[in-house]
Amino acid sequence: MSSFTLVTAAPPTPNGDLHLGHLSGPYSGADIRIRAHRLLGAEGLFVTGSDLHQSYVPTKARRDGTDPLEMAEGFADEIARIFDSARFAPDAYVRPWRSELHGAIVGEFFARLHAQGALRVRTEQALFCGDCERYLFEAHLTGKCPHCGSASDGNSCENCALPNRVTDVVAPVCNACGGTPEERPVERLVFPLSEYADRLRAFHAATAMSPQLEALCADMIERGLPDIPVSHPTDWGLPMPVPGFEDQRIYVWAEMMPGYFAELAEALRATGRDADEWRSVWNDPQTEIVQFFGFDNGYFHALLQPALLMAYDAGFQLPRALVTNEFYQLGSSKFSTSRRHAVWANDLLAAVPADTARFVLSHDRPESERTSFGWERFHELADGELAGRWQSWLTGLFTRIETQAGGAIPAGEPLPSQERFLRLLERIAEDCLSAYSAADFSPRRATRLLRELVVCAQDFAAAQSRTRDSGQDSGRAAAAIAAEAAAARTLAQLAHPVMPDFASRLWTALGETGEPRWDGVRTPAAGLRVDTAARFFTPLPADLEARVMAS
Repeated sequence: MSSFTLVTAAPPTPNGDLHLGHLSGPYSGADIRIRAHRLLGAEGLFVTGSDLHQSYVPTKARRDGTDPLEMAEGFADEIARIFDSARFAPDAYVRPWRSELHGAIVGEFFARLHAQGALRVRTEQALFCGDCERYLFEAHLTGKCPHCGSASDGNSCENCALPNRVTDVVAPVCNACGGTPEERPVERLVFPLSEYADRLRAFHAATAMSPQLEALCADMIERGLPDIPVSHPTDWGLPMPVPGFEDQRIYVWAEMMPGYFAELAEALRATGRDADEWRSVWNDPQTEIVQFFGFDNGYFHALLQPALLMAYDAGFQLPRALVTNEFYQLGSSKFSTSRRHAVWANDLLAAVPADTARFVLSHDRPESERTSFGWERFHELADGELAGRWQSWLTGLFTRIETQAGGAIPAGEPLPSQERFLRLLERIAEDCLSAYSAADFSPRRATRLLRELVVCAQDFAAAQSRTRDSGQDSGRAAAAIAAEAAAARTLAQLAHPVMPDFASRLWTALGETGEPRWDGVRTPAAGLRVDTAARFFTPLPADLEARVMAS
C-alpha cells in the first residue's frame, strides 16, 4: 500500500445548490476513500474546489440578473456548508478567485505547454450568435448530440460522455436569445490529442478504472482522437498566457488539470507545509493519486487531462485510479438543478443525521449503472436496517455486557465456535477493506459487508445463548460476550469511512480511545468500561418526506 494518497474530486460548479445526486458521486466517494486510507494509519490529502470558470456561472448569473462573482461566492459558501453538514472534509476547497496559487500555477502550465510546442495555432469554424455578438460553446448553446442524439450543450454530451466540435451539434440554439447561430472562422490554440493515443493506451492499461470508462476510452481512441480547442474567444475565464491570444480564455476543462496542482499546493499550505512542495508530493513514487468524477466527465479526466500532463512534463506521475459514478436518479429521471427536480442536500441533512444519509447514498451508490432515490427505500435502510437491525443488536450486546459482565469487557478462553466467528469477522474485514481500496473502490459493496457483519453477529449471539445462560462455566459465557464485542469493535472500524460519527461513538462506547483505527479483528481489552447506555440510531420521522420537500 502507498504511504501517501492524494484524492481529488471534480470541483463543483458554483451556480446552484447541491442535491443528493451530487452527494452520491465524487464528493462522498473521495471522502470515504481518504478516511479509509487514514483508518489504516497512512497519510493523505483530499482536495477539491469551485469550478468558477465554467460557462454555466455567467449564464446563470445573467438569467438571474446578478454579478457572476457574487453569485459564485454565495453558492461556494453554501456548498462548503453542505460539505460540513455531510461530514465531507476536504483538506482544501479552493476558490480560484481568492487563490493566487491557482492563477499562477495554471498560467505557468499553459505557458510551458506553448513554449514546448504542445499547442498549435489553428483557424477553425465556430458558432457565432450575431444578435448576442458572442461565440457559442458549452452552456451558451443547446442542441442535440451528434453521437447519440440526446439533448446536449456545446463541447460534450452529458448522456454519452463523448465530445463534440460544437459546429456538429444538431439544431443548435443560442441559450441567451433563442436564435440560430452561424458559423464563423476563429483563430485559437488547439491541443492535438491524437498525438498522445499510444501513450494514453499505455496509461489506461496501467490504471484502475471501471469497465464503462475503459470502454469509453478505447472507443474514442479507435474513432480517432480530435484536436481540442484550449482557448476560447470569450470574456469569462483565465486569460491564455500566450502572445497573441491574451484576449482569449483558457478552456475550463483544460484548466482543471493544473487546477488540481493548485489545490494540492493550497492543501499543503493549509497543513503547515510549503506550497512549493506540490511538485515533489505529486511525483513522489509513494504517492497514489486517485481521482473521483462523474462518468459524464470521463473523457476530460481519462483522455484530455492525462495527455495535457504528458505534454507538460513526461516525467510527471499520472493517476493510479480513476473512479467514476453514473447518475443518481430521482424516480425515473436524473436529478436536475435547472428543472428543480431534486431532493436538496441541505434540506435532507437538516432533517436526518449525516451518517444515515451517507449510509443510504453509499449503499445505493450509482457505481456501474444508474440507481434511484426513493423515500420508501430511504426509510427501509434508515429505519429497518440502522434503527432496526443494527440498533437492536447493539442494544442486546450492551445489555448483556451490563447484566452479565458488570458493564466491562469480560475475559475468557474462546470455544472453537467463537474462534470460528472471529475468523469469519476477519474474512468480512478483508473484503470490506478491499472495497475501500482505490483499485476496487465500491462503497456499495462495503456497506453490504457491514450489513453482513451485523447479521452474522446477530446469528452468533443467538447461537451462543445456551453458552451464556447455562451458568455452568462463566469463562465460556464471558468469551462469548467478548467475541460479540469484537464484532462491535470491528463494525466501528470498518464503518468509519462511511459513517464517521456513528463509528467514533461506538468506538468510544466500547472503551476505546481516539478515533477508530485498523489494528485487526480483536476483542476489546478485558476490563474496558463500556457505556452500556449508549444509543446510536432512532427511527426517522414518519413525515420526513413532507418536511424535506416542503423546505
